[in-house]
Amino acid sequence: MKTTGIIFAGLDCDADAIEGWNRWYDLEHLPPNIALPDVMHGRRYVAPPSHQALRPDGCDEAFSEGRSAFLTVYWLCGDVDGVMATMTEYREVLVEADRMFPDEKKAVRLGDALALDWAVADPALKADPGDIPHMSHTNLHMVLRRGLGDQNWHRDVYAPAAVAVDGVHAVVSFTSRFAPDTAIDLHMIEGDPNEVVPALRAATPSRPATTDVGMDGPFQLIEPLRYPWAEQIRGSWMPQTVA
Repeated sequence: MKTTGIIFAGLDCDADAIEGWNRWYDLEHLPPNIALPDVMHGRRYVAPPSHQALRPDGCDEAFSEGRSAFLTVYWLCGDVDGVMATMTEYREVLVEADRMFPDEKKAVRLGDALALDWAVADPALKADPGDIPHMSHTNLHMVLRRGLGDQNWHRDVYAPAAVAVDGVHAVVSFTSRFAPDTAIDLHMIEGDPNEVVPALRAATPSRPATTDVGMDGPFQLIEPLRYPWAEQIRGSWMPQTVA
């Protein structure tokens, strides 16, 4: 099956609901959505305080001041617009079945459907283009940018420099189906983000002046049903409620 795009969501939940919300997500929300036609799989990520500290000043509101501590990415193999419409409609089925977590305890900060544009992997991996979106990783470094006139530059100049950094296995870029001139680059990395992310930033050339970056930061891959970072979030400066 060929990867066609992703459905992406930046989310938060109240700090006192972290374990319950994440358990609901793993057991009651991912499975029915992954079972929909043309959804290959879904992965979830978290940005605890150590990851939040790597976000630069000036991020979009959805990613500033500790927001969007969680990330969900559904990988698609069919028509991106069609899958988004189906998933939106199916949410009402889950609501009717009383399978949704209380709205007042959670928030979607940013949601989008994006089409696959290009993918570049570390040449040492000898990956075929179709392999790259499935590359294993322990953390996902996300860059949200605006300025699609620079897509070729990001593919041909930025991405090769990025995958030459130790710990960066691949970069996969997607363009939004709903937000004009918007792209998301997902860097599949292994190792400590406190080491890999600064090295990535130091090794890659400055982006064109026409590129506006709304988010640049890492997320840790969540191991299902294990949430050892929950207390780190509760004991930190990060928001304790979604209000």
